[in-house]
Amino acid sequence: MNEREFGELWSERESRYPGWCPLPADRPVHIQVHPEYAGTYAGQVAAITAASLFGRMSKTVSVDVPSLQVLAPLPWTSSKLDEIVIRTLEDAHQYGVYEQRSARREDLRLIVGPGGDGLIVHGCGWGAYCGTAPSPIVQSDEPNPFGAAFAVIAAASRLQLNADTVAFEPLSIDTYLWKPGLPSTVVPKVSPDSDLGELWCVGVGSVGSCALFFLSLVTRAFHAVLVDPDAVKVENVTRSALFSWQDAFERKYKVEVASRWLSEAGVEGIEQQIAWLDKIPERWRKREIGTPDILISAANERNVRSEIESSFPPLQVYSTTGRNWQATLFRHIPPSDACSLCVPGSEAPQMPTLCATGSPEPANNNVEQDDVALPFLSYAAGLMTAAEVAKLALTNEVVTPNRVFFEPRTKDLIRAVELSQRQGCVCQRRDATFHEEVIRGSRFTSLSATPTT
Repeated sequence: MNEREFGELWSERESRYPGWCPLPADRPVHIQVHPEYAGTYAGQVAAITAASLFGRMSKTVSVDVPSLQVLAPLPWTSSKLDEIVIRTLEDAHQYGVYEQRSARREDLRLIVGPGGDGLIVHGCGWGAYCGTAPSPIVQSDEPNPFGAAFAVIAAASRLQLNADTVAFEPLSIDTYLWKPGLPSTVVPKVSPDSDLGELWCVGVGSVGSCALFFLSLVTRAFHAVLVDPDAVKVENVTRSALFSWQDAFERKYKVEVASRWLSEAGVEGIEQQIAWLDKIPERWRKREIGTPDILISAANERNVRSEIESSFPPLQVYSTTGRNWQATLFRHIPPSDACSLCVPGSEAPQMPTLCATGSPEPANNNVEQDDVALPFLSYAAGLMTAAEVAKLALTNEVVTPNRVFFEPRTKDLIRAVELSQRQGCVCQRRDATFHEEVIRGSRFTSLSATPTT
């Protein structure tokens, strides 16, 4: 495959996205990481996320990164930060041009740190900031990746929409409450020891793989069951923090790539299911009572929502991307909360609900969904999913509405709106008592026993 053929496949999904245009070829991206910020956990998360995301938005990226040891609990503690940044860039594009150098006049300048000459990207704890004015965020040593990584995603979305803008309006986001502004000083601290229990990721494509990437930056205390039958393609690489062009050339299964990543990060319990969910009925429909603890339902094919909702699912957290420059986070706490079939546009032929003695027929909808999306939307969806999972593990409480919109074309970027049950949905007809028995013993049973509003 020559460079032109590779480039056409690499940008194929983005090129079909309404209103998309590539970053200007005459203004290469330059990422400068502030030395002091680079010596912190948050700064290193921001630097690596910037390399991962901008390497998937442009094949020409230069960096100015200090050579510092990577800090725990990040997975690369035996390596230097500049090495990881360059390696991350090189995984994004076979013919990419990546170099370590100082900024030049023509560069599209990204400053990873509290201040500088360019678009400033800064985050710490649950707080994220991007703009051309100095950051208002106070630095700390908390091992929380979400504010720092979200700042990068916010900046990427702003540049994608208007790379020619000289001055960007300052933007601060509270990723704990998902609202504009800086987070409160009394928000809980993230702990690398936060135990997620048994986590199923159904769909390890763009959103699912990004969710696993961001989760692995903060904790490896979970047992992962990965469900997806697909192999990595070149056109998948730009929307996943885990997939490389080498994985696409080797036709690695997405589950294999995610398993390799989690194993190298330190996750000990990993189960691979290279199959559709409805093709593993012995594992899914006849699973042990109280498992899994949490379900990241990041797939769309084969009527999977009906497959999940017919089987008395546990707590679900996932995000979707769409063609309207938007990513949306959903949380479904059974049995009284809105389910995934309550989401507008999710209405589909529904299978009969499982009972204690029967099972439904497998889904027959084999139509592949068009997963056209932009890189920063997939990253946002994955980060929002991971952050919500981390919050639930930390607090065992609900702190935000069950639906959050990431909208890059709006001034505030983020808004949260409660999703109510849809009249006539399957979740209103299934046996609540039996559902409670199925999920009893999971780590989040107490959430189901209390009001979710």
